Amino acid sequence: MAGTIHEPARETPVIGEYDVIVAGGGPGGICAATAAARAGAKTLLIEKYGFLGGIATAGWVRPLLGVRPADGQPVIGGIAEELCREMERLGTAAPYDEAMPSGRINFDAEGFKFAADNLVGGTDAHILLHAMVAGAIVQEGRLTALTVESKSGRQAMLGRVFVDATGDADVVARAGASFALGRPADGRVQALGNVFQVGGIDESRYPSKEEQEPIAERMYQAIEADEVRSYRWHAGHVGPDPLRGQRTYNITHIGGDPTSVVDLTAAELQARQDVWGIMDWMRREVPGMEDAFMEVTSPAIAVRESRRMVGLEEVTLEDLVSARKREDAVARCSFSVDIHCPMGRVKGRGFTCGTHCDNKACHMFTDHEAELPHERRIGGGSWYDIPYGALVSADITNLLACGRCVSADHATMSSLRVMGPSMAMGQAAGEAAAMAAEEGIEARAVNVMTLQNRLRHNGAAV
Repeated sequence: MAGTIHEPARETPVIGEYDVIVAGGGPGGICAATAAARAGAKTLLIEKYGFLGGIATAGWVRPLLGVRPADGQPVIGGIAEELCREMERLGTAAPYDEAMPSGRINFDAEGFKFAADNLVGGTDAHILLHAMVAGAIVQEGRLTALTVESKSGRQAMLGRVFVDATGDADVVARAGASFALGRPADGRVQALGNVFQVGGIDESRYPSKEEQEPIAERMYQAIEADEVRSYRWHAGHVGPDPLRGQRTYNITHIGGDPTSVVDLTAAELQARQDVWGIMDWMRREVPGMEDAFMEVTSPAIAVRESRRMVGLEEVTLEDLVSARKREDAVARCSFSVDIHCPMGRVKGRGFTCGTHCDNKACHMFTDHEAELPHERRIGGGSWYDIPYGALVSADITNLLACGRCVSADHATMSSLRVMGPSMAMGQAAGEAAAMAAEEGIEARAVNVMTLQNRLRHNGAAV
């Protein structure tokens, strides 16, 4: 039965008052909370799962991307580097200095969780797990409190400055601030996916790069014949210890809206069907995997794109293509455009969206070709700058964002969404939030030059 019900008014207990409240404990939120707390702000970090890490631990995406130096300059540093070096110390990540030039740092999800605990826990920040943002209280254009739902019921936290690190811009949406969702043509976002880890692989017999070409061809044939649902063959990501016989595969595509619980449910169910079908195929077709077994599927469907806050400034594809450098930069990005097909396409030889795609029957070619990106790489192999204004809400005076919910167009979001730049943006957002809280000013009034100097002093690449 459709319709609405009336809920009676109720009193919500306030359980804390903070200078800075960070919603979302993923890579960006971890860095934001750490930066804010180190700057002296009384800080709260809210996370819906029972652990920190977000896409790295709940999504099981375990190569940390977007770290490749460009023009001989680092693109991350500071708190992101600290986290990586802590994982290295724990023996759960590839050596930082060796992995950086490759543009990816392999790590174990459990190591990421523990390193994040140590990092945030080493400050005076408060952490609240198993709590989901349920609402936002806004008065005269200013956010004054968040409400959360948990096993303890509904509770409220008062704050002076807020950072949305939810990945889905949940705080932005709950506060009634402006946001965009999906590409202009049809509102679709990038494909979702389930990442799965396989154990029991005989690495001595696993095919070499050259030997994988016929395997890739057989998988494409199986995909076309509807024998398996996958968007590509991939050798799998090897963890920091290549001798353990473990590989992680990120080869599923499911279309859907990550802000819809119905779509998320359907995606979770479809993804597990796809993963088990892929697993059966690999046992039959891939040498060394005959006795392999499923160790874990990601605890949550991996989301590549969701709501994007409307900020004071927007990062655009032109910024990326021209490798734009800016005086108001607070983070760098050296990762190229990577739009996983918003239609959730699994057939064909291409899985990213743009003029290079071979699916010329797609409505993006027939009706919206002008929207397709022609260029996917950053100009000159350099980096582009992310300006402070992209982190500041255009509507709510004390709200910032980091990670994939900052202000950017659809194409550019596919570049800056990965963990490296998300962590850099998180440190910038946390530092700026602490400054705004300390000075009692609006987020837009933060002195960017002072912010940059503080970021550099704390090791960030700006």
